[in-house]
Amino acid sequence: MTGCLDFTRDDPEVAQLGMGAAALRYQRMGYAVLGLGVGSKRPHSDFKHGVSWATRDQAMPWWLWRTEPLAGVGIATGQVNQLVVIDLDLKHGENGVRNFGDFLVQASAVGVMDCTVPMDTEVSTPGGGWHIWLRTPAGYAVPSRPGILPGVDIQGDGHYVVAPPSRVWVDSDQGSALLPYRQVNGCPCEPPWAPAWFLRWIEQAQATGTDHGKTGVPLPDVEQLKQTGLERGSRNTTLHRLACSLFRRLPDNAEGYRVAMGELELVLAATDMRGFSRAEVDRTITSAREFVRRARRDGEAAWDQSIYGRR
Repeated sequence: MTGCLDFTRDDPEVAQLGMGAAALRYQRMGYAVLGLGVGSKRPHSDFKHGVSWATRDQAMPWWLWRTEPLAGVGIATGQVNQLVVIDLDLKHGENGVRNFGDFLVQASAVGVMDCTVPMDTEVSTPGGGWHIWLRTPAGYAVPSRPGILPGVDIQGDGHYVVAPPSRVWVDSDQGSALLPYRQVNGCPCEPPWAPAWFLRWIEQAQATGTDHGKTGVPLPDVEQLKQTGLERGSRNTTLHRLACSLFRRLPDNAEGYRVAMGELELVLAATDMRGFSRAEVDRTITSAREFVRRARRDGEAAWDQSIYGRR
């Protein structure tokens, strides 16, 4: 580890909190963090609402890591931390590192600009892949794009990444080993800005994977639905899921509502509306907005009760 994640042997926070000392460092950098299971990429069992419990409250590391010093550290991606992470995997026969590199070369060849991505802040993963951290503008809705390229995921709103120096169990032909995430370049305190062309690309490109952190079902693709409309027989369900995904990504204010409705109206304009009344459309959208609001409120209330009740 380098820079802001350097620790000395006599660091009192390490002695008391173990991996929680890193969680505190990330919070002091301004990040909302969450606890992960020991040796696992999944949220800690006490984080019943997953990434929605990510917090900058520095009471949390003392609540969790004082009794679970080997628990991992997760960093929420998306608007909450102004962070997007390019997740390059080497698994399932795909080489995400090579595929992303090939994409950058091809994009530069056919475009009118140099399509490069600054890789100043890099983390090596135990599976041989890489995480590239990039800063995004305040208030920018960062879409997650699982499988945007073979072996390449974009981690944005509603997701998180495992952060150094967390360790996870990795299986191989020789058995299982507990291996760390390592900061190999730069410092998480100052990730470079995501280029404008890159943000446009992740907004417009169609993801080929699934939202593994949620239902395992591909999220509705708003750009595709603007062309095809909602399919008869699943219009209500798809509209509800699409509205939920938009309201989750956007601020809960008048401007966020205006942007979400603008996207939904374009989808509805391409939809065969026979038998699908405006009243039903409005009820579905209102239900989705209230569902997202309720989930946020419940998560915040449960977090407050859990952490402050156990201090």
